[in-house]
Amino acid sequence: MSKKMMLLALAVVSAAAFAVPTGASAQEIHLTNVTTFGGTFGTGTLTAKEEPVITCGEAGNQNHVTGTVNAGGTTGEISLDFTACHTTILGITRECHTAGAPVNNTIKSSGVFHLITINEKPGILVTPVKTTLECQSAFAPITVEGNVIGTIISPACGVASNSMTIKFSAAGAVQEHKTYTGVNYNLTAQTTGFAIKEAGLVSESTTESATAGTLDCT
Repeated sequence: MSKKMMLLALAVVSAAAFAVPTGASAQEIHLTNVTTFGGTFGTGTLTAKEEPVITCGEAGNQNHVTGTVNAGGTTGEISLDFTACHTTILGITRECHTAGAPVNNTIKSSGVFHLITINEKPGILVTPVKTTLECQSAFAPITVEGNVIGTIISPACGVASNSMTIKFSAAGAVQEHKTYTGVNYNLTAQTTGFAIKEAGLVSESTTESATAGTLDCT
């Protein structure tokens, strides 16, 4: 079991621009009347195949997200700040952080999201840029990238609300939702010099906006 790979951590929901697959427009949804949002959320975990679980924000709503919604309401930008990020190796806690972070257990990132339809329900597709992580006792940096699909738990389509709850679910390293318009998406992590491994994210966050927005799913 590699100590390096287990440090992949929650850069998972870090994100950056991605190409929407052909045919996606038929399954897009739109968020109206919202331009900015923000919120905090609790524990998030990420597991790479055959590796220990990485945890961030263990002591409550320590993780933060802010963002903007682009014109048209289908895409937008997000910034994420994960805190208290760590893994446990042989009973010893190892802290993880993004390269250059001033604190040893914080992961920061930013990128874009795209609102989609998954199994006839509203969802979100987030695609990470290559994010470099450094962790205590790691032999080499870890590169995290790929895509992650989540479901929008609330509000329901057509219901105006100032809040939105998004859930990412996985069984170990396998994300619950991996296919969109016939294309497979998943998160990956690679320790320098080693093989790429699939990873799964478990997280639930609720964001708030100053104005009540509505998901147009038609």
